[in-house]
Order: sequence, then C-alpha cells, then structure tokens
Amino acid sequence: MSRYSISILFLFCICSGAFATNKADDDVLLLKLDKMIEHRAVYQEQVEKEIADLRRTLSYAEDDKLRFDILGNLFTKYRSFRIDTAMIIAKERLQLAESLGDEKSLNEGLMNMADVMNKIGKHENALTVLDKVRHSEATKTDTYFYYLYHTTYLSCYNDEIDPSKKQFFQEKIKAYKDTLIAISEPHTSSYITNKCGRLSMSGKWDEAIGLLKDYYEQSAEDNTDKARMEYLLAELYLGKQDLQQAKHYLILASITDISNAKKVYMSLQRLAILLFQEGDIARAYNYISCSLEDVNFGKARYRIVDIAEYLPIIKAANDARVKADERRVLLFLIVLSVLVITLIAAFFFIRKKNTKLLKIKQSLAAQNQRLQDMAENLTRMNGQIQESNHIKEEYIGLLFNICSEYIYKQENQRKALLKITNTGSMADISKLLHAQSSTSEDFKLFINKFDTIFLSIFPDFVESFNALLKEEERVQVKEGELLTPELRIYALIRLGINDNSKIANFLHYSLQTVYNYRMKMRNKAIIPGKDLALQVQKL
Repeated sequence: MSRYSISILFLFCICSGAFATNKADDDVLLLKLDKMIEHRAVYQEQVEKEIADLRRTLSYAEDDKLRFDILGNLFTKYRSFRIDTAMIIAKERLQLAESLGDEKSLNEGLMNMADVMNKIGKHENALTVLDKVRHSEATKTDTYFYYLYHTTYLSCYNDEIDPSKKQFFQEKIKAYKDTLIAISEPHTSSYITNKCGRLSMSGKWDEAIGLLKDYYEQSAEDNTDKARMEYLLAELYLGKQDLQQAKHYLILASITDISNAKKVYMSLQRLAILLFQEGDIARAYNYISCSLEDVNFGKARYRIVDIAEYLPIIKAANDARVKADERRVLLFLIVLSVLVITLIAAFFFIRKKNTKLLKIKQSLAAQNQRLQDMAENLTRMNGQIQESNHIKEEYIGLLFNICSEYIYKQENQRKALLKITNTGSMADISKLLHAQSSTSEDFKLFINKFDTIFLSIFPDFVESFNALLKEEERVQVKEGELLTPELRIYALIRLGINDNSKIANFLHYSLQTVYNYRMKMRNKAIIPGKDLALQVQKL
C-alpha cells in the first residue's frame, strides 16, 4: 500500500471518528431539546414575569419620555413573543413619539411599526412605513433601520415567485448587506453576520463559516444574537450541503430560542424538516407541531404558510408510523396473549404436579416422623435397657457379695461349732449361738448396702423426688441415713418394682405399711397422686 493510500485511510478514520462523536453529541442535545420543549411553559412564565415587571414600571411612569423608553423594552420582549401585542405597543409608542415631537423617537416608532408589519407578513406596508422615516445623520448609521429594509426585502424575496422580481429583491438584499457592513463596527454581530451573508451569496461557504464560527465561539453565552448566529451557521452549512453540521447548529439555535421563550422563530421548524428527511418521523412531527403551536400563540401568521408546506407531509408520515406502531403493538399483544395462555396452561400443569409432589412430600414427612418416633423409642428403650443392665450388674454384684459373706459367715460358724463339739460342752455351744448377730442386724446391713448401691446409680434421686413434693412437705434424711422408708419404697418403684406386696416382702414391711407410706407421699405431691409413681419412674 502506498504512502498516499495510507494517508487517505488515516484521514478517513479521523473523519469517521469525528462524525460518530458529533452524532453522539447531537443525540444528547436532542434529548435536552425534547425535555425543554416538554417544559417550555417554565421559560414562558419567566418571560411573562419580566413583561409583568415592565408593565408595573410603566404604570408608575408619569413622564412621556420614560413611558416611551419602557414601551421600547416591552416591544423588544414582545416582537418574538406575541406579534399582535407588539403591534399594539408599536402603535402606542408611535403615538407617544408624535406627542413628544422628537424626530429620533418618531423614527424609532416608525421602525417598530415596520418591524411588526414585516413579521405579520405585510411586507409592502412595512416598506411604506420605512419610507416615512426621516433621513438624518443618525439614521445613516442606524443598523436597525437598514436591518429592517434588509429583512423586509428578504421576506419579499422568499414570498416572490416571479424570477425578475426575485432578482430585483436579491439585488436589494445585497445592497443593504453592503450598507450594513459599511456602517457597522468591525467585530460586531451586525458586521460579522452581514459579512458572512455576503460571502455566502458569492458561494464562499467555508470562508463565511470560518469567520462566523470564530466570532460565535468567542462570544459571551448571554449574547442576544446567539440564536441568530447559530441559525445563520446552520444555513451556511446547508448551503455547503453539510447536513450533519447544519443539524447540529439548528439544534443549538432551537435550544436557545426555547430557553428565551421565543414564539416567532425558524430554527425548530427547519430542524423538523431535516429530522423528517433523516427518518426521525416521531421527533419531526413533535417539533413541527410545537412550531405550529408557538406560531399560533405568537400570532405570526406568515410563518404558518412555511409550516403548512411540510406539516401535511410530516403528519402523513407520522400517521403511517403510528399505524405501523399499532400493528406492531397488535402483533405484540397476540404473541403476548399466546404466551399468557401458554403460561396459564403451564401454571396449572405445574400446580397439578406440585400437588402430587406435595402429597408425596407429606407422605414422606409422615413416614419420616414415624421413623423418628421409632428411633426415639428405640433410643429410649436402649437407654432403659442400659440402665436396667447397669442396675442388674450392681444388684447382682450385691447379691453375690451378700451370698459370699453369708457363706463365709456360715463356714466360720460351722468350724466354730465343730471345734466346740469336739472339745467342749453344750454350754459352750449355747454361748456361741447367743454371741452370733441377729437376723435383724443382717437385714439392716442388707438395707444399707441397697441404699448405697441405689444412690450410686441415682445420686440425684432425693433432690429429684423432693422436687415432686410440696416445699413444706419435702423428705429430710436424718444424719447417718441414706434413705428414709418412704424414699426406699419409691426407690424400688424407680427400679421397676411397683407391686405393693413385692415391696413389702423386699423391705420386710406389712402390706398396709407400704400402702400407708405411698398414700402419705401422694398427699404431699404437687402433682395428682396417681401420677406420682409414673413421674418417679422417669427420674
């Protein structure tokens, strides 16, 4: 690839990037403009407030010259806001000028009338009024005077269809542009805009754009000619066939016009046409409708003709867009309806499945609960078995120990008796038998061992049992004892021996004694008496 081709490709990439950036900026500006149009009543209220302040000042003014000046400020506010009201103010101002007899004031009044006449479309009448302005040294340098001639002939040019007359009006426009350039101070808005206009009439678009763009970028943000310069830049780019840049400056001009609450303007209307040509139908229709509303509000009837040329076309395109949107919405609704029906069917199918799953889940839960209950029962039974085994081990050991002691004791007694029998007399035998311990002492020893082993298995039995009794009725174990008779009876119940006769035999009590002890404890219990034995078995 040659160096020349690479340079072209590089420039193409730069231009493409710049174009994409400008388009993104314009999209942001369009969104801003949309929002401003939606809330344009806010800007209108601000202008109306300023007008109300001027009218209050006018009502207090007693001097005709002061009233004339205030009316001039009001005319400036109304000339792009409400033309019919601007006409009334221009007439009032002209009457005041006639009463003042001041040539300068009279010329201003006539120029205001011509300005309004031109704006309502009476261009010939505007020229007639301008011809009445008295020419003086001040008039020769009055840019407003020549500006009115220039704009009036420009309006005549735009309305005329006869080529010869159009040529005549164009020559007039050139002449007044040259005059304005000659009388305007260099580096002023009047000089720059007319100079650019003159260059554009010669097809020197780039030179005109460069001159105006430099001046525009150096101007203050609050420059009163800001919207005019932006609109002129858009026209220059349109002349150059650079639609993207023209669109950019039309957006800026529209934003400036809306922010200043102007009702007589061209920027938004021209922007709507460009957007329509780009295919942005909805926004074009919104902008052209906004322009029409503002023109009606401002009573600028001559502007309606310009809008009427494009409004039917844009409206037809917008109606077609709306119908297409309606068809899309209808298709969307049909698809959505099918989806809803499918979802409903799926819902009931899933609900049916969920019902079955819920039943299965409930059945499994019930089975799981039964298994848990069985596991708890087995655990409890296992605990009881372990406890029972432990009790058996302890008491079997006690039994073997007692038996072993008893055998040992009997063996000693047998040896003693055998020895006496071999060497002694009956008196010695009798003495030996009386010296042996009684059965009651053996039983006491047995009971003591029983108590010891029981408390080693259930060390908290006494406290737990007392917790089942009323506080004032709790059993107190005497010093040197382990269990009382009552506690011993319920100790046997805790071991699973609940029959009164078995308890009586075990403890060598009468059946009535066991019954009395149990009844006594029932009366002392804090729970129903019959439940005492059941609670003791759980200790």
